[in-house]
Amino acid sequence: MAGGMRSGEASGKRVEGPVSRILRNARSLLSGKAAGGVLSLAYLAIAARGLGPEGMGALVLAHTYALVIAGVARFQSWQAVIRFGAPMVRDGDEARFKDLLRYTIRLDLISGVVSVAAALAIAPFAARAFGWSEDIRGLITVYCFATPFLIAATPTGVLRLYDKFQVLGWQLTLMPLVRFVGAIVLWISGAGLAAFLIVWIASVFVHGASLWWLGWRELKKRKQTPRIFGKAQRTADKAWLPFMIKTNLSSSIDLMHNNIPVLIVGAVLGGAAAGFLKLAYNLANLLAQPVNMFNQATYPELSKVEAEQGRGEMTKVAFRSVGIAVAIAAPIVLVYFLFRRQLAEIVAGAEFLPAAPLIAMMAAAQLFRIAALGFESAVLARGRAGWALTGQASGALAHLAFLAATLAVMGVAAAPVAIMVGWSVLIVVLLVALARA
Repeated sequence: MAGGMRSGEASGKRVEGPVSRILRNARSLLSGKAAGGVLSLAYLAIAARGLGPEGMGALVLAHTYALVIAGVARFQSWQAVIRFGAPMVRDGDEARFKDLLRYTIRLDLISGVVSVAAALAIAPFAARAFGWSEDIRGLITVYCFATPFLIAATPTGVLRLYDKFQVLGWQLTLMPLVRFVGAIVLWISGAGLAAFLIVWIASVFVHGASLWWLGWRELKKRKQTPRIFGKAQRTADKAWLPFMIKTNLSSSIDLMHNNIPVLIVGAVLGGAAAGFLKLAYNLANLLAQPVNMFNQATYPELSKVEAEQGRGEMTKVAFRSVGIAVAIAAPIVLVYFLFRRQLAEIVAGAEFLPAAPLIAMMAAAQLFRIAALGFESAVLARGRAGWALTGQASGALAHLAFLAATLAVMGVAAAPVAIMVGWSVLIVVLLVALARA
């Protein structure tokens, strides 16, 4: 049984160090995610030119609204699959691993139902705040039913646990691919905002359905598919739910650094300002994608090092990983700063030149993000989700306070600066957590 649970450990291959495995897995994810990043930038450029700042702002706000609802409702069950599943896989405890999968999948299903209910309940208030016109409010309602497809957490954990990073990387291209192809057709045909919304909604369904299919296929191949319904044969571990509640709260607070600022800017300054900010986000995401993939490859590896070699070695690996990621990103941030105006005009057109300073600042914010995510992975690998939650809460409070104090004075430029303030506070808390025995 243990042989089925462990993938290729006795194959006689050269033993890799943990940092080498992190780099290999990050490259595998990046091979597909890089294509997705280019496609995302391309469909954003098409939408910007086809809809203008106000139209693109409305499209951005609709999708961001769905992301925030799904993010709040979603339990980070993929982290539990890795945190608790890695020792089970190591020890060949297949029965208990199935229990864990049953538990996380059921939580994902509950989260999906809650997300739809919440999205529908809040939608009328969001429509007034963001100025959505009557002709697209029906489509916003349809978008609410797509939120469960943004909550495919368990299959993500399964694919990462079994080092299927290349499969996962290419799966992540499906949503931007659907949007890219759809945006081209809509731009050529001169379609409006409603048609773009339909394509965006369809891409969410494709993304979620494909991820569940890939994760379930991996489990079937390993004969590890759990029984989802009916009475459980064994009780759930008491550590599972508290861990997922803490990581859920932590990830919900983390939305403050990514999606909630877009909604706040849209509600206070209007759709065009939200469109400018989203353009800066997406351009910075070209830099963020290698960082994200590096971090996603880091967490499973740090969990394994913690389980097999202890805290000291895991902390060393975490610091080396963060250092490598910062060194890779720093020169790219400089390029963003030097060519910020050219990037804005080439990608979205002259109407989006006000986004140029935002592009430079969002790129700089990625350096803070690199360190924060790397150290957060290390804290979670130690099983200290409570510290991660404390750090996220502290960073979010600092972020909100700065944004509230400066938005009226600085305008939309306050958003990326507030993000950097929040990441800085989070880093300090995480370093304290790692330093404690």
